[in-house]
Amino acid sequence: MKEAASVCSVRTLRYLVPNAVTALSIVFAVLAIQAAVRGEIVWGAWWALYSTLTDKLDGALARWLRASSPLGMQLDSLADLLNYGLAPATLTYALFARERALGWSEGLPYVLLCTICVVYVLCTALRLARFNISPSNPSFFFGIPSTMSGASVLSILITLGKYGDPAWTAGERYAGPRLLGQVRLDGVMPFYPLLLLAFGVAMVSRWRVPKVGHLRSRAANVYVIGNLMVGYTCGLLRTLPEYLAFGLLQYVFIAGYAHFFTTPKVRPEPLFPKE
Repeated sequence: MKEAASVCSVRTLRYLVPNAVTALSIVFAVLAIQAAVRGEIVWGAWWALYSTLTDKLDGALARWLRASSPLGMQLDSLADLLNYGLAPATLTYALFARERALGWSEGLPYVLLCTICVVYVLCTALRLARFNISPSNPSFFFGIPSTMSGASVLSILITLGKYGDPAWTAGERYAGPRLLGQVRLDGVMPFYPLLLLAFGVAMVSRWRVPKVGHLRSRAANVYVIGNLMVGYTCGLLRTLPEYLAFGLLQYVFIAGYAHFFTTPKVRPEPLFPKE
């Protein structure tokens, strides 16, 4: 009996470890939303960006421990929806509904802001649901992955705050040097909700986005993976959001090139079953 109980406890622990890491991602999402409610936009964005670390770690642990499970897969999707869907939309709403100078806090623009935030979350949910039921392609995704979309819009938001009007993120600090020097991006920030909408649409598009390490050029793969490692370090240290944003946007352009010139011309399965 004791031996059977010991084996059961070891097996439970083996499955518990990756799921606990996924649960930590959900904690990050809650902290991000709480920060948004307090008006701490930068802190909120960094909390959500931390989940890009745990998002990779839980999968790696599940494979290493041979502890993949349907429960873990569903939990991971829920964490992604919160961090890369709800958190960016909540942070965007919190900032733009508050700052009148950005032009989205009243009248029709306010209605559009609310609509964009809702559409972005719905696109994230649809992207994750489609991914869960579609056969996995070994070399590319259909539509920008929710992780890439969320990390892109969050790092861009922090960058625009860092190089914009200090009043937008008053009381918050930006660690590390200013890679762009004294450049000001005040004029770009008002268009940010439209960028959020664009990334939402890109998630549910037929765009064929190569998986990391599956580009045809070995040099390009090394470059992308190297940038990714530096980006993870920046995210962990909560510094250089401009580097993160630049690296992610580079991959978006690489994905666009791959869609037209290097990936097979196939389409995703229809969203709804054919009669």
